[in-house]
Amino acid sequence: MLIAPSILNANNLNLKQEIKKAAGAGITRFHIDIMDGHFVPNLSFGPQLVSDFKREFPLIDAEIHLMSNNPKTLIPEFIKAGADVIEIHYEAMDEENLNYWLDYISSNGVKVGLVLNPTTPVQVIEKFSDQIDQLLLMTVKPGFGGQSFISSSAEKIKEAKDILKKADNKIPIEVDGGIDENTARICKNAGASIFVAGSYIFKKESISEQINKLNEVIK
Repeated sequence: MLIAPSILNANNLNLKQEIKKAAGAGITRFHIDIMDGHFVPNLSFGPQLVSDFKREFPLIDAEIHLMSNNPKTLIPEFIKAGADVIEIHYEAMDEENLNYWLDYISSNGVKVGLVLNPTTPVQVIEKFSDQIDQLLLMTVKPGFGGQSFISSSAEKIKEAKDILKKADNKIPIEVDGGIDENTARICKNAGASIFVAGSYIFKKESISEQINKLNEVIK
């Protein structure tokens, strides 16, 4: 079980200090949302932030959630910046391009994840499960932090778990959106093992206390 805090919800003017606090509570991976203003209606970080992150925290994984339909420009740049994991959306490109970029990321020594939006059928993972290191199921509509967990997500996690089990594939299932103590428990029971939490961790008084609470639920 793994918590990957989303820095989208951290105080960007105090980002280094907030990452340090989370790392001090045992966090070994951070989730970095990359939004281009086209695939989703929001803008966030770029390759320079990832490069700075890896320079300051070389032993902590940078997980890049790429919400963009411009992989040709962005994926090589995030690989150069030192990304440890790059996750790309099924909905961002046709399946031929998706195949290409999944293989491209992997061939460059970076772990690769496939992301599915809430409305995308989980059955699509049957075509790609042998190319990926993890599966990210969005439990909110991507684009903004602080949204409420979609209750039907639990059933989708179970479906994905069953598909992977039938394929004898043990890749982890990650969840992102509206994760707190209650929804993390629901997702864990359904089969998730990586939990992205943003507002729950960074919008409270104590970052370490929130991480400890979440760890108690998922351990």
